Amino acid sequence: MNDKELAGRVAELTDRAEITELVARFFGSIDDRQRAPEEHPFDAAWARAFFTEDVEFRYPVGAYTGHAAELMDLTMDNFGRTQHLAGIPEIALDGDRAAVRWSAVHHHVHPASTQEARGDRLGETFVSGGHYDAEAVRTPDGWRFRAVSLSVAWTTGKPPLVPPERRAAMARLAAS
Repeated sequence: MNDKELAGRVAELTDRAEITELVARFFGSIDDRQRAPEEHPFDAAWARAFFTEDVEFRYPVGAYTGHAAELMDLTMDNFGRTQHLAGIPEIALDGDRAAVRWSAVHHHVHPASTQEARGDRLGETFVSGGHYDAEAVRTPDGWRFRAVSLSVAWTTGKPPLVPPERRAAMARLAAS
């Protein structure tokens, strides 16, 4: 392997490592919010660390363009504690963009208000599994997601209780 080939291989491995870390940091940031929820962790700085401004989401709860912080805030407010487990991502590099796919399991513990409203036992959970398909792009600040799609393959437990005002806010985001 000559120097040019070696440099190309090192650049490819670096890109793969950075994208793998992007997936891990994204999931970690979702679960870290429970450490200090009063700090409102899903803000503009959080969104810039993971997404392009025009990111497109396709989630089971709807399709959204932009609004990463607001969407995550509204979605995760449905749950108390969470743990998101990501599989090793498959990455297909194409210059400054990459197709990324990873499997995931999402553990959600319902907040006390949901458990009380339903008369559930403490610690009731909603668990789902599936995979993400994403497009990552190289930006001046590093790799960011430009599109993220979640396909849920299975669920167990009771889904969250979503208050009408939160449903309405999510519908407004989807329409804008």
